[in-house]
Amino acid sequence: MKTFNLLFVLSIFVFASCETADMADNQNNADLRLTNDANTVLIDEDPNESRFRFSAVINGSSFIADDFEIIQTGDLLLMEGQKGDNAIVLQLPADIVTGDYNIGSSIGTGNDFSAAVTLNGETQQITLGSLNVIDHTADTGKINGRFKFETRDFQITHGVFKLFY
Repeated sequence: MKTFNLLFVLSIFVFASCETADMADNQNNADLRLTNDANTVLIDEDPNESRFRFSAVINGSSFIADDFEIIQTGDLLLMEGQKGDNAIVLQLPADIVTGDYNIGSSIGTGNDFSAAVTLNGETQQITLGSLNVIDHTADTGKINGRFKFETRDFQITHGVFKLFY
């Protein structure tokens, strides 16, 4: 009976110390770790040292862009991360400053903000989301931040961008 009690106490300790996806929803954490039953996905292993990064979780699956670019066209910054045929595109004002932004068609943020995701050949525009610009220095062309948003069929969470333009 003592062995059973010891195992029971140890199992409670192990389960209580595990980080789950629900507990990792805070996008202001320094390292965005998402743990699921199968494995741990590190979205940004070292947010202070990584030079370039464009990643997110799409419908629970890790998306780490193989190719990414940022282009300033007039008053807008266009960011795109691609992995194979899948992509996430963000459009922001070129003069955006550090801060938190709610974005989406229902909020009426205008044409300055938009986002879209292409997954398995289907592209959908953002309906609702949020953006946190951590740092933007237009003189050096450096921008980094976090994002999450929803489309009709896709949920994009734990988004991270660190780019230079």
